[in-house]
Amino acid sequence: MNSDAFMEYAFIVMVALIGIEIFVSYMKGKQFYRLNVLIADVSTGVIFALVGVVILLGALYVYDIIEKNYSLSALGYHFFPLTSPFQFSPSFVVNWHALGAWTFSVVLADFIYYWFHRHCHEINLFWATHVTHHSTQEMNLSVAFRGNGLQRIFEYMYFLVMALLGIPWAMFLLSHRILKVYQFVVHTRFIGKLGFLEEFMVTPSNHRVHHGTQRKYLDRNHGGILIIWDRMFGSFEWETDEPIYGLTKPVNSFNPITVNLHVFKDMFFQIFKCKSIGDVFKTIFGPPGWKPTYLQTPDDVFKEPAYTEKYDPKPPMGVMVYVALQAAVLMAVGLVIWKVAKINLEQDMTMLGILSAVIIFSLFSIDRTMEMKRWSRRTEVVRNVLFIFAFVLTLLYSNIPNIAMFAIPLIGLSLVSLLWIIIKRKTFFDLSNISNTWY
Repeated sequence: MNSDAFMEYAFIVMVALIGIEIFVSYMKGKQFYRLNVLIADVSTGVIFALVGVVILLGALYVYDIIEKNYSLSALGYHFFPLTSPFQFSPSFVVNWHALGAWTFSVVLADFIYYWFHRHCHEINLFWATHVTHHSTQEMNLSVAFRGNGLQRIFEYMYFLVMALLGIPWAMFLLSHRILKVYQFVVHTRFIGKLGFLEEFMVTPSNHRVHHGTQRKYLDRNHGGILIIWDRMFGSFEWETDEPIYGLTKPVNSFNPITVNLHVFKDMFFQIFKCKSIGDVFKTIFGPPGWKPTYLQTPDDVFKEPAYTEKYDPKPPMGVMVYVALQAAVLMAVGLVIWKVAKINLEQDMTMLGILSAVIIFSLFSIDRTMEMKRWSRRTEVVRNVLFIFAFVLTLLYSNIPNIAMFAIPLIGLSLVSLLWIIIKRKTFFDLSNISNTWY
C-alpha cells in the first residue's frame, strides 16, 4: 500500500473514532469535548495540512536528491528494497529482507522523531513551531489534528538521515505516516494504563503526561511509538495524577493565527529588547521561556497550577449554531475541491495558494466569531461575499460534473448567512464589552 492510500483509509478511521469518542463522552457525561475547542482543533489542523503540502513537496524533492546521489545506495549498497514483506498469492510467503528493511525504517523513524520532538521542547525556535499542539486545554483525539505546518520544515531536516542511509523516500514517507497515525490514537482520556505495554510503548497514559503542565510532567515522554527512548535517555515519567493540559502560560485564544504564531511574536519583540548578541542567540536557540534577567517580570515565575479555569468564551447559542454550520460547510467544500476537482499539486500551485488563502481567512473569521471579537461581523461579511462570488463563478465556468448540486445550495447558504449577519449584527457581532481585540 502506498502512503497516500494509507492516509486516506486512516483519515476515515480517525474521523470515525473522533465521532465515537464524542458520543461516548456525551453518554457518560464527560466534558472531554467542547464544540468551540473541537472547531479550533480542526481549524488548526486544516491550516497545518495546507501549509504542510508545499513543505512536504520540497522536503521529498531534497530527500530524493540526497538518497539518489549522496547515500549508501548511491555507493551501490542497497539494503532497503521497496517490495512488500508479504506475498499472499498463490501462497503466503514472507520476504524477510523486505520485512527487516521496513521494520528498521519504522523504528529508525521513531528514534529520529524522539530526538526532534525532544529538541522541540528544548530549543525555543523549534518550540515556536510545536507550541500549537500543546495550546489546547483538553485531551481528546481531535487534539492530534492540532499542529503547526512550519514544524515540518525542521522535522523533515532531521529525517534526511534516512536519505543518507539509502532508504527510499516512499519507504520513509510511509514509515513517518505510520508514526503519525499511531500518535493519533494515544490522544485520549478514555484508556487507562495498559499493563506491560506501559514499559515499552507510548500509551495514552504515557502521552497524557507529555501534555501536562505540572512541573513533574514538563518535557517528559517525547516518544512517538516506543517509550523506550525516554527510558534510555532520562525523559520518562509515570502518570500519577491527572495532568492539567495545555501551556504553563495559557494562550487563551481559538484564533488559528494566534496559536500558530504567538511564540514567534514574543521571540521577535524580545530580540529587539536584548542588549547583547549572546542574549539574542539564547532567545532563539535557548530553552523555551528563557529571558535575560533584565527582561524578567513577575509574570515569568512558574505557576502551578497553570490555570484554575479553562478558556471558554460562551457566545449565544445562535452564534455557535452559525459557526458550527459554517465550519461544516467549509470542511465539505475543502473535501469537494480536493476529491472532485482533483487538484494536481505540482501543476496547480497557484490555484492551491489562492484556495488556501481563502480557507485560512475563513477559519480565522469563524473562530473569531465564536470568541465574539468585535471585527468578526466585518470579516464574516467579506467571507460570505467571497464565497458567493466563488460559487457563482464555479457554477458558470466549471466543467466539474454535477457541480450545480453543490454550488446552488452553497450560494443560498451564503446569502442567508449574509442576511443573518445584517439582521443580528447588534445582538451577536458587536459585543465590545466581551472582546474588542482583533487577535
